[in-house]
Amino acid sequence: MREIIPGLVLGNVESSHKYDMLRENGINAIVSLTDARWAWWRGPTRRASIPEHRHKWVQCVDSSTQDLLVYMSDICDFIEQMASPALQASSTLQGEQEHVLGGESLNARPGAVLVHCDMGISRSPTVIIAYLMRKYGIDREDALSFVQSKQKVKPSANFTRQLQIWEQVGYQVWDNEERTIPKAPYQAFLEDRAALLKEKGLTGNEPLAPLTLV
Repeated sequence: MREIIPGLVLGNVESSHKYDMLRENGINAIVSLTDARWAWWRGPTRRASIPEHRHKWVQCVDSSTQDLLVYMSDICDFIEQMASPALQASSTLQGEQEHVLGGESLNARPGAVLVHCDMGISRSPTVIIAYLMRKYGIDREDALSFVQSKQKVKPSANFTRQLQIWEQVGYQVWDNEERTIPKAPYQAFLEDRAALLKEKGLTGNEPLAPLTLV
């Protein structure tokens, strides 16, 4: 696990079920970005520390056709709802940088949200970058540089483009409350994605694993 800012932690899939690791790092909510639910998430010890309503699972893969933008607002809303009071009140990324550099240990700050994928390199950093962009009103490059200063991450070309679109649409991809009309940059992405899916003989975000893995 690696703290990005106080109250927001980046990790991999292993970090999502290790009870001691979750407890030591003050984790009380999780966002999982994986192709399947892992059976170990249902264990009584894990559920005692992270109840179902504090665990958001988004089924996704790291592929050239995966659309994360369709989930992004809901994920960011969840992180904000689950965030500690300190993270909710935070207003500048510079202030958080100074706080981290002050040397306070991670396990001294309970109430953190863990965002993880399989390896913690592409999907979960993309979501954390998107969250920082929206929360602090910063551009993609600044958010990416900040996260890379904490951990070695590399969002894929597909996700990097989506972060650019996230910035262009003002952190909301839909033009109406019903979420049926995409904003122009997102619509262009969807059209390109549809063409790529057709070229690959796919119809959606395949290949996805079974819903639950042991």
